[in-house]
Amino acid sequence: MARLRAKLITIPWELEVPTLALACLAAVTPPEVEVCVVDVLRERLLLDEPVDLVGITASTPRIKAAYALADFYRGRGVKVVLGGHHATAMPEEALEHADAVVCGEGETSWRRICEQMLERPDDVHGVYRDPPPDLAALPLPRTDLAKIERYQPFYYPVMASRGCPEACSFCFAKRMTCGYRTYPIGHVLEQVRRRPSWVKALYFVDDNLAGDLDYTRELLRELAKYGVPFGAQVRHEFSRDPADLRLAREAGCVLLSSGYESVNQRSLDRTGKNATATDYAALIAAIQREGIIASGNWMFGFDWDTPDIFEATWDFLRASGIWHCSFTTEIPFPGTPSYKRYLREGRLLTTDYDDFVGKDKVVVRPKQMTPDELRRGIRQLTLRYYSVRHRHRLYREAAKNPRFLPHFQGWTRRPVIWFLNHFQVFLYTYRMVPALRWLYDRLAPLNRHRHVRDLFRGTNFWRSTFEPAVVSAPPITTTSPFLWRAGEMRPGERRLVPVGAEAGPGA
Repeated sequence: MARLRAKLITIPWELEVPTLALACLAAVTPPEVEVCVVDVLRERLLLDEPVDLVGITASTPRIKAAYALADFYRGRGVKVVLGGHHATAMPEEALEHADAVVCGEGETSWRRICEQMLERPDDVHGVYRDPPPDLAALPLPRTDLAKIERYQPFYYPVMASRGCPEACSFCFAKRMTCGYRTYPIGHVLEQVRRRPSWVKALYFVDDNLAGDLDYTRELLRELAKYGVPFGAQVRHEFSRDPADLRLAREAGCVLLSSGYESVNQRSLDRTGKNATATDYAALIAAIQREGIIASGNWMFGFDWDTPDIFEATWDFLRASGIWHCSFTTEIPFPGTPSYKRYLREGRLLTTDYDDFVGKDKVVVRPKQMTPDELRRGIRQLTLRYYSVRHRHRLYREAAKNPRFLPHFQGWTRRPVIWFLNHFQVFLYTYRMVPALRWLYDRLAPLNRHRHVRDLFRGTNFWRSTFEPAVVSAPPITTTSPFLWRAGEMRPGERRLVPVGAEAGPGA
Protein backbone atom coordinates (compact mmCIF):
# COMPACT_ATOMS: atom_id res chain seq x y z
CA MET A 1 0.00 0.00 0.00
CA ALA A 2 1.38 3.43 -0.99
CA ARG A 3 2.52 5.65 1.83
CA LEU A 4 1.10 9.10 2.40
CA ARG A 5 3.31 11.70 0.70
CA ALA A 6 4.18 15.09 2.20
CA LYS A 7 6.17 17.99 0.76
CA LEU A 8 7.85 20.54 2.99
CA ILE A 9 8.51 23.71 0.97
CA THR A 10 10.50 26.81 1.88
CA ILE A 11 10.46 30.04 -0.11
CA PRO A 12 13.62 31.86 1.05
CA TRP A 13 14.02 35.59 1.21
CA GLU A 14 17.08 35.32 -1.04
CA LEU A 15 20.12 33.06 -1.55
CA GLU A 16 20.98 32.92 2.13
CA VAL A 17 22.41 30.58 4.74
CA PRO A 18 20.29 27.41 4.90
CA THR A 19 18.03 26.98 7.91
CA LEU A 20 17.15 23.78 9.72
CA ALA A 21 13.44 24.47 10.22
CA LEU A 22 12.10 22.03 7.64
CA ALA A 23 14.87 19.49 8.28
CA CYS A 24 13.68 19.45 11.91
CA LEU A 25 10.07 18.87 10.81
CA ALA A 26 11.15 16.10 8.47
CA ALA A 27 12.93 14.42 11.39
CA VAL A 28 9.71 14.10 13.42
CA THR A 29 7.57 12.99 10.48
CA PRO A 30 6.14 9.50 11.17
CA PRO A 31 7.79 6.69 9.17
CA GLU A 32 4.44 5.96 7.51
CA VAL A 33 4.74 9.31 5.70
CA GLU A 34 7.13 9.76 2.77
CA VAL A 35 8.53 13.27 3.08
CA CYS A 36 10.74 15.56 1.01
CA VAL A 37 12.15 19.05 1.57
CA VAL A 38 12.21 21.60 -1.27
CA ASP A 39 13.98 24.98 -1.32
CA VAL A 40 12.45 26.68 -4.34
CA LEU A 41 15.61 28.73 -4.98
CA ARG A 42 17.74 25.60 -5.24
CA GLU A 43 15.45 22.99 -6.68
CA ARG A 44 12.65 22.94 -9.23
CA LEU A 45 9.36 22.48 -7.43
CA LEU A 46 7.39 19.90 -9.39
CA LEU A 47 3.76 20.88 -9.08
CA ASP A 48 2.27 17.97 -11.00
CA GLU A 49 3.42 14.96 -8.98
CA PRO A 50 0.89 13.40 -6.59
CA VAL A 51 1.10 14.59 -2.99
CA ASP A 52 -1.29 14.36 -0.02
CA LEU A 53 0.07 17.00 2.36
CA VAL A 54 2.06 20.18 1.81
CA GLY A 55 3.76 22.30 4.47
CA ILE A 56 4.95 25.77 3.39
CA THR A 57 7.09 28.29 5.26
CA ALA A 58 8.13 31.76 4.15
CA SER A 59 9.13 34.99 5.85
CA THR A 60 7.15 38.19 5.36
CA PRO A 61 8.80 39.36 2.09
CA ARG A 62 7.88 36.03 0.41
CA ILE A 63 4.58 35.31 2.13
CA LYS A 64 2.49 36.39 -0.87
CA ALA A 65 4.26 33.76 -2.99
CA ALA A 66 3.58 31.24 -0.24
CA TYR A 67 -0.11 32.15 -0.23
CA ALA A 68 -0.31 31.76 -4.02
CA LEU A 69 1.35 28.34 -3.80
CA ALA A 70 -0.98 27.30 -0.99
CA ASP A 71 -4.01 28.37 -3.02
CA PHE A 72 -2.74 26.30 -5.97
CA TYR A 73 -2.39 23.13 -3.92
CA ARG A 74 -5.72 23.59 -2.16
CA GLY A 75 -7.32 23.99 -5.57
CA ARG A 76 -6.07 20.49 -6.34
CA GLY A 77 -7.53 19.04 -3.17
CA VAL A 78 -4.24 18.81 -1.25
CA LYS A 79 -4.14 19.53 2.48
CA VAL A 80 -2.00 22.63 3.05
CA VAL A 81 -0.26 23.75 6.26
CA LEU A 82 1.41 27.16 6.66
CA GLY A 83 4.00 27.98 9.32
CA GLY A 84 6.90 30.26 10.16
CA HIS A 85 7.31 33.74 11.60
CA HIS A 86 4.68 35.47 9.48
CA ALA A 87 2.05 32.77 9.87
CA THR A 88 2.65 32.81 13.64
CA ALA A 89 2.14 36.58 13.74
CA MET A 90 -0.88 36.59 11.40
CA PRO A 91 -2.59 33.20 11.82
CA GLU A 92 -6.07 34.32 10.77
CA GLU A 93 -4.71 35.88 7.59
CA ALA A 94 -2.69 32.73 6.81
CA LEU A 95 -5.72 30.52 7.47
CA GLU A 96 -7.49 32.14 4.51
CA HIS A 97 -5.01 30.29 2.28
CA ALA A 98 -4.46 27.05 4.18
CA ASP A 99 -6.29 24.22 5.89
CA ALA A 100 -4.11 24.60 8.99
CA VAL A 101 -1.66 27.10 10.44
CA VAL A 102 1.13 26.15 12.84
CA CYS A 103 2.13 28.87 15.31
CA GLY A 104 5.56 28.90 16.92
CA GLU A 105 7.89 25.93 16.99
CA GLY A 106 6.42 23.34 14.69
CA GLU A 107 7.60 19.83 15.62
CA THR A 108 4.75 18.89 17.97
CA SER A 109 2.04 20.32 15.71
CA TRP A 110 3.50 18.85 12.51
CA ARG A 111 3.74 15.42 14.11
CA ARG A 112 0.10 15.68 15.21
CA ILE A 113 -1.00 16.82 11.76
CA CYS A 114 0.74 13.88 10.13
CA GLU A 115 -0.93 11.46 12.54
CA GLN A 116 -4.30 13.05 11.81
CA MET A 117 -3.68 12.69 8.08
CA LEU A 118 -3.01 8.99 8.57
CA GLU A 119 -6.13 8.40 10.66
CA ARG A 120 -8.67 11.22 10.20
CA PRO A 121 -7.66 13.67 7.43
CA ASP A 122 -10.78 15.79 7.97
CA ASP A 123 -9.47 16.73 11.42
CA VAL A 124 -6.63 18.74 9.89
CA HIS A 125 -7.93 22.30 10.13
CA GLY A 126 -7.59 25.51 12.12
CA VAL A 127 -4.75 27.04 14.11
CA TYR A 128 -2.32 24.73 15.95
CA ARG A 129 -0.65 26.08 19.10
CA ASP A 130 0.92 23.03 20.69
CA PRO A 131 3.48 23.09 23.51
CA PRO A 132 7.07 23.39 22.28
CA PRO A 133 9.05 20.15 22.06
CA ASP A 134 11.57 18.90 24.58
CA LEU A 135 14.80 19.60 22.70
CA ALA A 136 16.53 16.62 24.30
CA ALA A 137 13.85 14.30 22.89
CA LEU A 138 14.18 15.46 19.29
CA PRO A 139 16.06 13.46 16.65
CA LEU A 140 18.78 15.08 14.58
CA PRO A 141 17.59 17.30 11.69
CA ARG A 142 17.14 15.47 8.40
CA THR A 143 19.86 17.37 6.57
CA ASP A 144 20.03 14.53 4.04
CA LEU A 145 16.61 15.63 2.78
CA ALA A 146 17.46 19.35 2.77
CA LYS A 147 20.01 18.92 -0.06
CA ILE A 148 22.58 20.90 1.90
CA GLU A 149 25.21 20.19 -0.75
CA ARG A 150 23.54 22.86 -2.90
CA TYR A 151 24.61 25.57 -0.47
CA GLN A 152 28.09 26.91 0.14
CA PRO A 153 30.48 24.47 1.86
CA PHE A 154 31.32 27.21 4.40
CA TYR A 155 27.77 27.50 5.80
CA TYR A 156 26.77 24.01 6.94
CA PRO A 157 23.96 24.70 9.44
CA VAL A 158 24.17 23.51 13.04
CA MET A 159 21.79 24.35 15.89
CA ALA A 160 22.54 24.45 19.62
CA SER A 161 19.73 26.62 21.04
CA ARG A 162 16.41 28.25 20.31
CA GLY A 163 15.11 31.69 21.13
CA CYS A 164 16.72 34.77 22.62
CA PRO A 165 16.50 36.07 26.19
CA GLU A 166 16.19 39.67 24.95
CA ALA A 167 13.03 41.36 23.64
CA CYS A 168 13.95 44.09 21.15
CA SER A 169 10.88 45.88 19.80
CA PHE A 170 11.77 45.21 16.15
CA CYS A 171 12.53 41.47 16.54
CA PHE A 172 10.12 38.53 16.43
CA ALA A 173 12.52 35.86 17.74
CA LYS A 174 11.24 35.84 21.32
CA ARG A 175 7.64 35.63 20.13
CA MET A 176 8.40 32.66 17.86
CA THR A 177 9.92 30.41 20.53
CA CYS A 178 9.12 29.46 24.10
CA GLY A 179 11.94 31.19 25.93
CA TYR A 180 15.63 30.47 25.52
CA ARG A 181 16.45 26.76 25.53
CA THR A 182 19.48 24.69 24.66
CA TYR A 183 20.01 21.26 23.13
CA PRO A 184 22.11 18.72 25.02
CA ILE A 185 25.69 19.26 23.88
CA GLY A 186 25.87 15.59 22.87
CA HIS A 187 23.11 16.37 20.34
CA VAL A 188 25.11 19.31 18.93
CA LEU A 189 28.32 17.30 18.68
CA GLU A 190 26.48 14.56 16.81
CA GLN A 191 25.42 17.18 14.23
CA VAL A 192 29.09 18.09 13.85
CA ARG A 193 30.18 14.46 13.55
CA ARG A 194 27.64 13.70 10.84
CA ARG A 195 28.49 16.62 8.63
CA PRO A 196 29.21 15.67 4.99
CA SER A 197 32.83 15.20 3.96
CA TRP A 198 32.77 18.26 1.66
CA VAL A 199 31.90 20.70 4.47
CA LYS A 200 34.62 23.29 5.11
CA ALA A 201 33.00 25.27 7.93
CA LEU A 202 29.89 25.31 10.12
CA TYR A 203 27.44 28.09 10.87
CA PHE A 204 25.32 28.14 14.03
CA VAL A 205 21.87 29.30 12.95
CA ASP A 206 20.83 30.07 16.54
CA ASP A 207 19.34 33.50 17.18
CA ASN A 208 21.83 33.90 20.03
CA LEU A 209 24.36 31.14 20.65
CA ALA A 210 25.59 32.84 23.84
CA GLY A 211 22.26 33.25 25.61
CA ASP A 212 23.55 30.98 28.39
CA LEU A 213 27.26 31.68 28.89
CA ASP A 214 27.95 28.58 31.00
CA TYR A 215 26.45 26.37 28.32
CA THR A 216 28.31 28.21 25.56
CA ARG A 217 31.67 27.82 27.29
CA GLU A 218 31.14 24.08 27.73
CA LEU A 219 30.11 23.76 24.09
CA LEU A 220 33.20 25.65 22.91
CA ARG A 221 35.48 23.38 24.94
CA GLU A 222 33.98 20.34 23.23
CA LEU A 223 34.07 21.91 19.75
CA ALA A 224 37.79 22.54 20.19
CA LYS A 225 38.30 18.77 19.93
CA TYR A 226 37.04 18.78 16.34
CA GLY A 227 38.98 21.67 14.84
CA VAL A 228 36.20 22.72 12.46
CA PRO A 229 35.93 26.46 11.62
CA PHE A 230 32.53 27.98 12.40
CA GLY A 231 30.61 31.22 12.60
CA ALA A 232 27.82 32.17 14.98
CA GLN A 233 25.34 34.86 15.93
CA VAL A 234 25.76 36.21 19.45
CA ARG A 235 24.79 39.30 21.37
CA HIS A 236 27.64 41.77 21.79
CA GLU A 237 28.11 41.19 25.54
CA PHE A 238 29.69 37.80 24.84
CA SER A 239 32.75 39.75 23.67
CA ARG A 240 33.32 41.52 27.01
CA ASP A 241 35.38 38.72 28.50
CA PRO A 242 38.72 38.12 26.74
CA ALA A 243 38.74 34.57 28.10
CA ASP A 244 35.48 33.81 26.25
CA LEU A 245 36.87 35.17 23.00
CA ARG A 246 40.05 33.16 23.40
CA LEU A 247 37.98 30.06 24.07
CA ALA A 248 35.93 30.76 20.93
CA ARG A 249 39.05 31.13 18.80
CA GLU A 250 40.55 27.91 20.15
CA ALA A 251 37.27 26.16 19.37
CA GLY A 252 37.53 27.24 15.72
CA CYS A 253 35.35 30.37 15.67
CA VAL A 254 36.18 32.59 12.68
CA LEU A 255 33.14 34.91 12.69
CA LEU A 256 30.90 36.48 15.33
CA SER A 257 27.84 38.30 14.01
CA SER A 258 26.08 40.72 16.34
CA GLY A 259 23.22 43.14 15.99
CA TYR A 260 24.78 46.43 17.08
CA GLU A 261 21.89 48.25 15.37
CA SER A 262 22.89 51.89 16.02
CA VAL A 263 25.53 54.26 17.35
CA ASN A 264 22.66 56.43 18.62
CA GLN A 265 22.17 55.53 22.29
CA ARG A 266 18.62 56.88 22.34
CA SER A 267 17.66 54.47 19.56
CA LEU A 268 19.12 51.57 21.51
CA ASP A 269 17.35 52.57 24.72
CA ARG A 270 13.94 53.18 23.18
CA THR A 271 13.88 49.89 21.25
CA GLY A 272 14.80 47.75 24.26
CA LYS A 273 18.19 46.86 22.83
CA ASN A 274 19.90 46.80 26.26
CA ALA A 275 23.27 47.91 24.89
CA THR A 276 25.76 50.75 25.34
CA ALA A 277 27.04 52.24 22.09
CA THR A 278 30.21 53.57 23.70
CA ASP A 279 31.27 49.97 24.42
CA TYR A 280 31.09 48.88 20.80
CA ALA A 281 34.57 49.98 19.69
CA ALA A 282 36.32 48.11 22.51
CA LEU A 283 34.23 44.97 21.91
CA ILE A 284 34.99 44.96 18.19
CA ALA A 285 38.70 45.49 18.83
CA ALA A 286 38.72 42.58 21.30
CA ILE A 287 37.06 40.26 18.78
CA GLN A 288 39.44 41.14 15.98
CA ARG A 289 42.54 40.89 18.15
CA GLU A 290 41.68 37.20 18.45
CA GLY A 291 41.59 36.92 14.66
CA ILE A 292 37.80 36.52 14.58
CA ILE A 293 35.79 38.45 12.02
CA ALA A 294 33.51 40.94 13.76
CA SER A 295 30.31 41.25 11.74
CA GLY A 296 27.91 44.04 12.65
CA ASN A 297 24.27 44.52 11.66
CA TRP A 298 23.07 48.12 11.60
CA MET A 299 19.57 49.62 11.34
CA PHE A 300 18.48 53.12 10.40
CA GLY A 301 15.27 55.10 10.44
CA PHE A 302 14.46 54.90 14.14
CA ASP A 303 12.46 57.84 15.48
CA TRP A 304 15.57 59.27 17.16
CA ASP A 305 17.76 59.14 14.01
CA THR A 306 18.50 62.40 12.20
CA PRO A 307 20.20 62.65 8.78
CA ASP A 308 23.62 62.94 10.45
CA ILE A 309 23.33 59.35 11.76
CA PHE A 310 24.95 58.09 8.57
CA GLU A 311 28.05 60.24 8.92
CA ALA A 312 28.32 59.34 12.62
CA THR A 313 28.09 55.65 11.75
CA TRP A 314 30.69 55.97 9.00
CA ASP A 315 33.09 57.70 11.41
CA PHE A 316 32.61 54.86 13.88
CA LEU A 317 33.11 52.14 11.26
CA ARG A 318 36.34 53.69 10.01
CA ALA A 319 37.68 54.20 13.53
CA SER A 320 36.77 50.71 14.76
CA GLY A 321 38.01 48.92 11.62
CA ILE A 322 35.17 46.39 11.85
CA TRP A 323 35.67 43.80 9.10
CA HIS A 324 32.11 43.12 7.98
CA CYS A 325 28.76 44.94 8.17
CA SER A 326 25.25 44.92 6.80
CA PHE A 327 22.98 47.96 6.67
CA THR A 328 19.21 48.13 6.51
CA THR A 329 16.17 50.18 7.35
CA GLU A 330 14.13 49.13 10.34
CA ILE A 331 11.84 46.32 9.17
CA PRO A 332 8.69 46.32 11.35
CA PHE A 333 7.66 42.71 10.77
CA PRO A 334 4.03 41.91 11.59
CA GLY A 335 3.63 40.75 15.16
CA THR A 336 6.41 42.94 16.58
CA PRO A 337 5.72 45.88 18.90
CA SER A 338 7.22 48.18 16.27
CA TYR A 339 4.71 47.07 13.63
CA LYS A 340 1.77 47.56 15.97
CA ARG A 341 2.95 51.05 16.92
CA TYR A 342 3.57 52.21 13.37
CA LEU A 343 0.22 50.81 12.25
CA ARG A 344 -1.52 52.60 15.13
CA GLU A 345 0.24 55.88 14.28
CA GLY A 346 -0.56 55.56 10.57
CA ARG A 347 3.13 55.72 9.58
CA LEU A 348 3.39 52.62 7.40
CA LEU A 349 4.10 53.76 3.86
CA THR A 350 2.99 50.40 2.52
CA THR A 351 1.43 47.19 3.75
CA ASP A 352 2.63 45.29 0.69
CA TYR A 353 4.63 42.44 2.20
CA ASP A 354 6.90 42.31 -0.85
CA ASP A 355 8.42 45.59 0.33
CA PHE A 356 9.50 44.29 3.75
CA VAL A 357 12.95 43.32 2.50
CA GLY A 358 15.05 45.85 4.38
CA LYS A 359 18.28 47.27 2.93
CA ASP A 360 17.23 50.59 1.39
CA LYS A 361 13.53 49.73 1.06
CA VAL A 362 11.64 52.17 3.30
CA VAL A 363 8.27 51.01 4.66
CA VAL A 364 7.93 53.41 7.63
CA ARG A 365 7.79 57.20 7.42
CA PRO A 366 10.75 58.40 9.53
CA LYS A 367 10.19 61.16 12.06
CA GLN A 368 13.34 63.24 11.55
CA MET A 369 14.16 62.72 7.87
CA THR A 370 12.37 62.03 4.63
CA PRO A 371 12.05 58.53 3.16
CA ASP A 372 14.38 59.59 0.33
CA GLU A 373 17.01 60.80 2.80
CA LEU A 374 16.83 57.47 4.62
CA ARG A 375 17.05 55.46 1.42
CA ARG A 376 19.90 57.54 0.01
CA GLY A 377 21.80 57.51 3.33
CA ILE A 378 21.79 53.71 3.60
CA ARG A 379 22.81 53.30 -0.02
CA GLN A 380 25.69 55.77 0.22
CA LEU A 381 26.93 54.37 3.53
CA THR A 382 26.96 50.83 2.13
CA LEU A 383 28.85 51.85 -0.98
CA ARG A 384 31.40 53.83 1.06
CA TYR A 385 31.99 50.96 3.44
CA TYR A 386 32.31 48.48 0.57
CA SER A 387 34.38 50.73 -1.66
CA VAL A 388 37.64 49.37 -3.08
CA ARG A 389 39.62 51.93 -1.11
CA HIS A 390 38.09 51.00 2.25
CA ARG A 391 38.22 47.25 1.66
CA HIS A 392 41.89 47.51 0.70
CA ARG A 393 42.55 49.33 3.98
CA LEU A 394 40.82 46.54 5.91
CA TYR A 395 42.76 43.94 3.92
CA ARG A 396 46.07 45.47 5.00
CA GLU A 397 44.99 45.51 8.66
CA ALA A 398 43.71 41.92 8.56
CA ALA A 399 46.87 40.64 6.88
CA LYS A 400 48.95 41.94 9.81
CA ASN A 401 47.01 39.82 12.30
CA PRO A 402 48.62 36.34 12.48
CA ARG A 403 45.52 34.91 14.18
CA PHE A 404 43.26 35.81 11.28
CA LEU A 405 42.50 32.84 8.99
CA PRO A 406 45.06 30.49 10.55
CA HIS A 407 43.82 27.71 8.27
CA PHE A 408 45.68 29.41 5.41
CA GLN A 409 49.43 29.51 5.79
CA GLY A 410 52.34 30.53 3.60
CA TRP A 411 51.92 32.40 0.34
CA THR A 412 48.17 31.59 0.06
CA ARG A 413 47.13 33.59 3.11
CA ARG A 414 47.38 37.12 1.74
CA PRO A 415 45.63 36.33 -1.58
CA VAL A 416 42.77 34.71 0.32
CA ILE A 417 42.37 37.73 2.62
CA TRP A 418 42.56 40.05 -0.39
CA PHE A 419 39.89 38.08 -2.24
CA LEU A 420 37.52 37.93 0.73
CA ASN A 421 37.70 41.69 1.17
CA HIS A 422 37.37 42.67 -2.45
CA PHE A 423 34.67 40.13 -3.21
CA GLN A 424 32.52 42.07 -0.74
CA VAL A 425 32.80 45.09 -3.05
CA PHE A 426 31.06 43.14 -5.80
CA LEU A 427 28.59 41.49 -3.43
CA TYR A 428 27.25 44.71 -1.95
CA THR A 429 27.49 46.81 -5.10
CA TYR A 430 24.94 44.65 -6.86
CA ARG A 431 22.76 44.75 -3.75
CA MET A 432 22.70 48.54 -3.47
CA VAL A 433 22.97 49.93 -7.01
CA PRO A 434 19.32 49.92 -8.16
CA ALA A 435 19.95 48.69 -11.71
CA LEU A 436 22.16 45.83 -10.51
CA ARG A 437 19.72 44.95 -7.73
CA TRP A 438 16.96 44.72 -10.34
CA LEU A 439 19.13 42.31 -12.32
CA TYR A 440 19.96 40.23 -9.23
CA ASP A 441 16.28 39.90 -8.26
CA ARG A 442 15.61 38.38 -11.66
CA LEU A 443 18.66 36.15 -11.84
CA ALA A 444 18.44 34.68 -8.32
CA PRO A 445 15.38 32.49 -9.08
CA LEU A 446 17.27 30.97 -12.01
CA ASN A 447 19.71 29.40 -9.56
CA ARG A 448 17.44 26.39 -9.18
CA HIS A 449 17.93 25.49 -12.86
CA ARG A 450 21.71 25.00 -12.59
CA HIS A 451 21.26 21.46 -11.26
CA VAL A 452 20.74 19.76 -14.59
CA ARG A 453 20.25 16.30 -13.11
CA ASP A 454 16.92 17.46 -11.69
CA LEU A 455 15.56 17.43 -15.25
CA PHE A 456 15.95 13.65 -15.38
CA ARG A 457 14.47 12.82 -11.99
CA GLY A 458 10.90 13.97 -12.43
CA THR A 459 10.27 14.02 -8.67
CA ASN A 460 11.14 16.00 -5.56
CA PHE A 461 11.12 12.80 -3.49
CA TRP A 462 14.76 11.81 -3.70
CA ARG A 463 17.51 11.58 -1.15
CA SER A 464 21.00 13.00 -1.28
CA THR A 465 23.84 10.49 -1.35
CA PHE A 466 26.58 12.61 0.21
CA GLU A 467 28.96 10.76 2.47
CA PRO A 468 29.14 11.82 6.13
CA ALA A 469 32.53 12.80 7.41
CA VAL A 470 34.46 10.30 9.46
CA VAL A 471 35.45 12.22 12.57
CA SER A 472 37.72 10.87 15.27
CA ALA A 473 37.34 12.80 18.50
CA PRO A 474 38.16 12.06 22.12
CA PRO A 475 35.28 10.53 24.11
CA ILE A 476 33.20 12.87 26.22
CA THR A 477 34.41 12.41 29.78
CA THR A 478 33.27 15.55 31.57
CA THR A 479 30.41 15.36 34.07
CA SER A 480 28.96 18.73 33.05
CA PRO A 481 25.14 18.78 33.24
CA PHE A 482 25.10 20.29 29.76
CA LEU A 483 26.65 17.20 28.20
CA TRP A 484 23.94 14.68 28.85
CA ARG A 485 22.97 12.86 25.69
CA ALA A 486 19.52 12.45 24.20
CA GLY A 487 17.96 9.42 25.88
CA GLU A 488 19.56 10.19 29.25
CA MET A 489 18.07 12.34 31.99
CA ARG A 490 19.52 14.51 34.65
CA PRO A 491 18.31 13.53 38.15
CA GLY A 492 14.82 14.73 38.91
CA GLU A 493 14.07 15.91 35.37
CA ARG A 494 10.69 15.28 33.79
CA ARG A 495 10.86 13.98 30.23
CA LEU A 496 8.20 14.63 27.61
CA VAL A 497 7.27 11.79 25.31
CA PRO A 498 9.86 11.81 22.49
CA VAL A 499 8.50 12.68 19.06
CA GLY A 500 9.86 11.39 15.80
CA ALA A 501 11.96 8.52 17.02
CA GLU A 502 12.90 7.61 13.45
CA ALA A 503 15.73 9.96 12.43
CA GLY A 504 16.33 8.40 9.04
CA PRO A 505 19.59 7.88 7.15
CA GLY A 506 22.17 10.63 7.32
CA ALA A 507 20.11 12.58 9.84
